[in-house]
Amino acid sequence: MKLVIACGALCSLLLAGTAAAQTTPTAPTAAHKQQLQQRLKAADANGDGLISRSEADASLPRIAKRFDALDGNRDGQLSPDELRAAMQAMQQAKQREP
Repeated sequence: MKLVIACGALCSLLLAGTAAAQTTPTAPTAAHKQQLQQRLKAADANGDGLISRSEADASLPRIAKRFDALDGNRDGQLSPDELRAAMQAMQQAKQREP
């Protein structure tokens, strides 16, 4: 369950850069969400539902670049809660844009 939540949150996070570049944001397709969930599941090498720095470095370069900012409790792992918080912050920032 944690992995599914983490996948959904990271899906939104990974799509944020693309959506920000568009003048009218579009919702990700089901196929795109599934592809991102598969990437996250593959990145979670130990299957614990968390993304460690080494897991991000190995296969999630966009997440790896923002790892320190996303890791709110500085434990070296991205939890589903941290990923959700990042997603919510990004959505709020987008809503404030003109």
